[in-house]
Amino acid sequence: MDCRHAQIFAHTGAAISRPTGIRAPVPHLHQRSGESYPRGRRKDVRSANARGHDSGLQEEPPSAYRKQLDTLNECVWMCRKPILEVVNCLQAVRPTLPSLRLVLWGKFGTGKSMTMNQAVHYAHTQGWVLFTVYDAMTLTRKANEIQMSTHKQGRIDAPELAVQMLQMFKQQNQEVWSKLGEMKTSKSYQWTKVDKTAEGKPITDIVEMGLSAPYVASDCVGALVRELKLHSSSGAIKLLVAIDQANSLFGKTLVKRADRTFAPAEDLTLVQHMCKFFLNDWTNGASVLVADKAEISDARDHLTMPLNTPLELFGEKGFDAIDPFIPIETELYTKEEANAVYDYYLEKQWLSSPKAQTEEARKQLMYLSAFNPFHYERLCAFN
Repeated sequence: MDCRHAQIFAHTGAAISRPTGIRAPVPHLHQRSGESYPRGRRKDVRSANARGHDSGLQEEPPSAYRKQLDTLNECVWMCRKPILEVVNCLQAVRPTLPSLRLVLWGKFGTGKSMTMNQAVHYAHTQGWVLFTVYDAMTLTRKANEIQMSTHKQGRIDAPELAVQMLQMFKQQNQEVWSKLGEMKTSKSYQWTKVDKTAEGKPITDIVEMGLSAPYVASDCVGALVRELKLHSSSGAIKLLVAIDQANSLFGKTLVKRADRTFAPAEDLTLVQHMCKFFLNDWTNGASVLVADKAEISDARDHLTMPLNTPLELFGEKGFDAIDPFIPIETELYTKEEANAVYDYYLEKQWLSSPKAQTEEARKQLMYLSAFNPFHYERLCAFN
């Protein structure tokens, strides 16, 4: 289902700009923070943030926002300071510069995942190759099918998750798939005694091999990571790696060994492959990581002060692995941003109750939500 294009002004509290023909983000977005951030059509956004097939790796935009897309039939993202900073960094990516690591952190509900989705969509419109994991905790907590690696002793493969990861990669990069097909493998990959991908073959063959032979899918993910880094460094492509809940790569797992003990995260093959993106051995790309408290928080504990900073959430080991990085904090709404969102919801009749359509209600929503974007949206949804 398609939808018309809509924009929303940030920082100024200006009225909503109605549909235009602009499809791609403004080239110098970071210089125009007082202006609108043009959005693509809804199907373009869903293409960039492609929905997985029961993958569990992928929730696309947060569920509350997905419901809003279906109800309002258009994609509207506010241009806030974090995405301006991210785009500013992405525009600085060069083949001569080491890959950047950007860590989105902040309080619950302030837009970390949404900012990551905006970054993915921006890179998609600029023709970047995307490698996205929408829930890294799935790799450590929801590996229902496992097997011991035949490539690396002691490692644990998750064939089902590896296949879903390759499906995601193929689906998100359909527009550049032919370009990826022109890039050749740098070495020969022997998957089994029979299965092999020879040197000089298209790197898309690695993806197809993993999809057709799940028992080698985990190894195919590792080979794909290696080839993407090499071709990115050569300047053939620009690569964006986006990982939500990235601190879970260094957290606890629910994957059990044969002796019924829990395996550490570093023994999981897919986790190891993702961590290779954090090495300083490739250029012309960037990694956008979300630090999320879901890895360590207890939903029943309302007394403990929540942890939010990258050091607290990644831990010393994870912090050292991603360092150096650029921290980007997502913050609460400003009054102008809250007013702009209220005006948009009012215009779209998202606020259906007559009492919610008053200036007094506008002030009460700000007060009750404490300017938290998630709570603000939820309050508006029930008014």
